[in-house]
Amino acid sequence: MSLRPHTPRAPEAAVALRLLRADDLPAVLAIQRAAYGDGYQESAMVLGRKRELAPAACWIAHAGQTAVGYVFAHPWSDTGAPPLHAPLAALPAAADRGFVHDLAVAPDARGLGVAAALFARVRAWSSAAGHRGMCLVALADAVQFWARQGFSPLPAILPAAYGDGACLMECSR
Repeated sequence: MSLRPHTPRAPEAAVALRLLRADDLPAVLAIQRAAYGDGYQESAMVLGRKRELAPAACWIAHAGQTAVGYVFAHPWSDTGAPPLHAPLAALPAAADRGFVHDLAVAPDARGLGVAAALFARVRAWSSAAGHRGMCLVALADAVQFWARQGFSPLPAILPAAYGDGACLMECSR
């Protein structure tokens, strides 16, 4: 999740969450580009595969008719971080954690509680799945956001695609 400077908020609207569908991927890609610029663009194929592997862990947020945020998560294990820009062939057999692969909010929707709502949904999914905790890779500008959500840094060497300052983090149940 990128924490760029706040831009003017969208008009106040109730934020509704629902499970992400394959036909939501164009909206996801638009939010991804708005949130991250060109630096961390993953393809619809890569993100779609994550949705296929863990459909109950991928959500989209709408304010009115507009998609304003999303989260992709999936079961994972202690094997470090999955690579960026490559579809997962399968989930680890011994998956005992939830992995938050990407949570992004459209710049105009920041401040509406979208990130908190999406993360609460994924945390509930992970807890219901019996995971012993959750992990994620925080990009350099999001480490403090995730620390406020209860995540702590782990020592790890991450794939270069995550960028300088990225940090593997975990939180327990």
